[in-house]
Amino acid sequence: MQTLTIKEASSLLEVSEATVRNWINHGYLSPVLNTKNQFEASAVNLLKKKIESGEINRLSMRANKKSTDNSFIPDEYVKDEAFVLELERIRKIFSENSLDLNHALFVLTIKQLVLKKELSLQNSHFFNPQGYTNFLRESVRIEVSSWLSELEGNEKSRRTDYSILFDSLSNVSHDDTIGIIYQSLMLFKDFEKRDGLFLDPCCGTGQFLIRASKSGYENHSSLYGFDIDPIAIKIARINLLLAFPGACFSPQVYQVNTLTEVASGGLFCEANHLKHRVQLIATNPPWGAAFSDPEIADLTALYPKISSAESFSYFLAKSLELVGANGAISFILPESFLNIRVHSDIRDLILTNSSILKIHSVGRKFKGVFTPVVRLDLLKKPPSPDWSVCLLDSEDNENVVPQARFKRNLHYIFDAGLSEEENQIISKLYSLPHLSLKNNAEWALGIVTGDNEKHVSPTFQEGMEPVFKGSDIKPYLLKQPTSFLKFVPENFQQVAPEAKYRAKEKLVYKFISSKLVFAYDDKQSLTLNSANILIPKIENYSLKVILSLLNSSLFQFVFSKKFNTHKVLRGDLENLPFPVFSPELKIALEGLVDRGIMGNDVLSAVDLKIFQAVGLTKDQIELVLNSLCVNNR
Repeated sequence: MQTLTIKEASSLLEVSEATVRNWINHGYLSPVLNTKNQFEASAVNLLKKKIESGEINRLSMRANKKSTDNSFIPDEYVKDEAFVLELERIRKIFSENSLDLNHALFVLTIKQLVLKKELSLQNSHFFNPQGYTNFLRESVRIEVSSWLSELEGNEKSRRTDYSILFDSLSNVSHDDTIGIIYQSLMLFKDFEKRDGLFLDPCCGTGQFLIRASKSGYENHSSLYGFDIDPIAIKIARINLLLAFPGACFSPQVYQVNTLTEVASGGLFCEANHLKHRVQLIATNPPWGAAFSDPEIADLTALYPKISSAESFSYFLAKSLELVGANGAISFILPESFLNIRVHSDIRDLILTNSSILKIHSVGRKFKGVFTPVVRLDLLKKPPSPDWSVCLLDSEDNENVVPQARFKRNLHYIFDAGLSEEENQIISKLYSLPHLSLKNNAEWALGIVTGDNEKHVSPTFQEGMEPVFKGSDIKPYLLKQPTSFLKFVPENFQQVAPEAKYRAKEKLVYKFISSKLVFAYDDKQSLTLNSANILIPKIENYSLKVILSLLNSSLFQFVFSKKFNTHKVLRGDLENLPFPVFSPELKIALEGLVDRGIMGNDVLSAVDLKIFQAVGLTKDQIELVLNSLCVNNR
């Protein structure tokens, strides 16, 4: 049997290693039995075929920025509807004629330059230097000539094909872009000019540089941009020239690796002069980029505080090095940056070395990318003890909280969705005498069959028994079974010890969920990997009392505000505080849970007893319930 490492699997699937791990958690891919990071090559290839065929459409819309085969035009970033249709037409021509990307972007760039009267083109001779006349600026001529000299000759014979592309573009020039390039204006809309230099360390096609030129940076010599993509750099240089019409200059936009080659301190590093002179860094960095082992070794040496090997964390660390005292940094990041444990390294670095100006929860602004986005604004100066952070939600509602709170949080979580009033409720709960599930529970994952179509049946057959999925779990009870399985552990890719499934009583909970949903099981039922198992062992607390708390609005509030994830992780559950209740209250809660297991609605009655027991005021109870109503919209 040929096996692949997680790195080899991510390369074959053209996604990041983080994405592969996510797919493992979702059950789309499973390690070889008794291994953590080895996969059958045949299983990886089968998954790749299913993605390419559209059979697993969800995976083809993966939300990392490493790679995608699908073309989309984010129309929320382009105000001109006709322009959106035009870009769709360009994409179709590009695809149907199998055009080379570099040549196609060159032709589209030339069309925009012609429309802006920066040059004249004779008879669509795109790839002939003699075809260009009447350059308005010498700097534009230099950029066009440089790009043209690097184009491979074998594509130049296809002038007719590229003429179709050239002619497809309307005779209306567009100020914000060349080619199929986009950026939301709101991501940069309220940043004021700062004295000193502006830098985009992963500038792509230069959209943040263009925004800067329209936001007070009237001198092109103040703008710098770096990227490793040679085509993007060529477009960015011309974009910046077009942002300063009439000016003849060489844009300070370079193909360079910001992480390893910029202001490294090396004797011959040309960018050493930038260190501490930059006063504003704004960028949309790559997320989840894949690095080779030698690259990770180099980056670890350069950024010893970053243990996650996450690309955006490296760029944040580099930006904190480059920006001058009292300079500002603005990054577009996945929302998971705020609270996922693996990112605690960069959060700690930020809290130690900067004052957080703002955390703006932007939401899902990128069409085709389903990861919620935040904008993080920092000031390069150590925070004062009373420094306050501005928190904005997706509707621009504002809250102000002390930065010191983040430093006190477990794993330095930036609980940006938590107001100070809400934090007081959570702090009150944790201040009470309480117990936890840490070292007081047994845990088990559901079965990973490796092939649900083969092993799981929608109808009962001889020798089979019910198996429950995450979607089968309701508060307190399991739905009637709709899936059945013959339990032969050696046939499955991953299975917990049978004793965990066959426990006299256990709790079953949804794993992929932003809510806590726990059900009681005393029928020794099997579960698939979307339904995990918890067997509490807290002294003097019955399993049913634990269940009442886990399904309560109070715990739902704590979980959503403190952890804010779409997975119910063991580590987060182990940090929930189980208050020390009186024997009388525990008996009352057990009675309510018994009714809930029978299908009765007991949620409100359980909530009332728990709210009273922990001493919440009427206003605090209302705040908890209203918060959950908003989150459930």
